[in-house]
Amino acid sequence: MSLLYNSNMNFNYEPALENYMRQKGKHNIVVEIVSSDSSDFQVTELHVHFVDEKRTDFLTQKKSFRSLKTHMGMVLLPPYRLEYEDTVTFSLKSFLGIKYVTQRGIKL
Repeated sequence: MSLLYNSNMNFNYEPALENYMRQKGKHNIVVEIVSSDSSDFQVTELHVHFVDEKRTDFLTQKKSFRSLKTHMGMVLLPPYRLEYEDTVTFSLKSFLGIKYVTQRGIKL
């Protein structure tokens, strides 16, 4: 596990996610750090979701996100110290008919 992104890191997409991305025309995934401090304690976690080209440009040009090319499109990583495993896997989950992206291999 490394604290910084390294060029040997691999990105894998599970087949269900690949199919969904092709069907919906999705190409780019972003990993963001989100925080909620509206209660008595603060919660910080990683949020993984799809972004369009306009948001991709904004995050890379204005927010200094790292843009990494994969076989499905781009993966955008935040400019913060995170723990990365050698392989990061993205998958598609569903809850009550709502589909969302999850990841394994990146930790706060």
